[in-house]
Amino acid sequence: MQIFKSTLLVFATILLWIIALASCIVFFAGDVVVWFLTFWWDKRLWLLHRYSILWAMFYLKINPFWRVRFEGKENIRKEQVYVIVSNHQSAFDIILLYRLYTHFKWVAKKELAKVPFIGWNLLLNNHIFIERGSAVSAKKMMEQGMKHLRMGSSLLIFPEGTRSADGTIHRFKDGAFILAQKSEKPILPVVIDGSGEIMQNPLKLKLAQTLTIKILPEISYESFREFSPNELARHVQQLMEKEHMAIAPERYHGSMVNS
Repeated sequence: MQIFKSTLLVFATILLWIIALASCIVFFAGDVVVWFLTFWWDKRLWLLHRYSILWAMFYLKINPFWRVRFEGKENIRKEQVYVIVSNHQSAFDIILLYRLYTHFKWVAKKELAKVPFIGWNLLLNNHIFIERGSAVSAKKMMEQGMKHLRMGSSLLIFPEGTRSADGTIHRFKDGAFILAQKSEKPILPVVIDGSGEIMQNPLKLKLAQTLTIKILPEISYESFREFSPNELARHVQQLMEKEHMAIAPERYHGSMVNS
């Protein structure tokens, strides 16, 4: 019976990958058409981003057993420009966070630009790529981030800098918070959970999973203008960690016992 279940899981995973890869070709073709028709007048690439949301939502819907629990939608002001910060559990977060349905630019690691179709979509959308460990790349990211914020696009940043191996929230870096202070834009904290388990084994995706997105109340510029970037990073991390502990206390049980 166990062998049958395992075989069925591998078969279902392969089928999902085939659908995902085949649809990538179709969606990217549409991506190019939308970009070609709009890039010369839609400077923020707002319409292309809306198309990217449609693409991402297709992946959330191809498996009916992936359920999204979305809380705090009322905390997003539609026309407000934010520095959005989210914890990071897996590559699936990129799909999941399009569910915010708001206009933003990603700050993503440079390697993603090389991924066929998905990376090309990020390039067409003029998202920001950063090379980890490079001071020059970090400086360029800050300049590009400020430019997008001034143009009216929010920024979505993973302040941990990399995925969390154990699913808990780890130390936040300062970059997102320097941008928030320099631009005088509010911070929108987003806590996610459940995405890490889906892609632990590419040959055996977790087919039944509840994914949680919780948008916390925005943090106004006036409330953090006197903070240092490091203090602000710690403050936001503590807020998000407290919320994440309430959502997924089992992730922190071991770390609290061992501390």
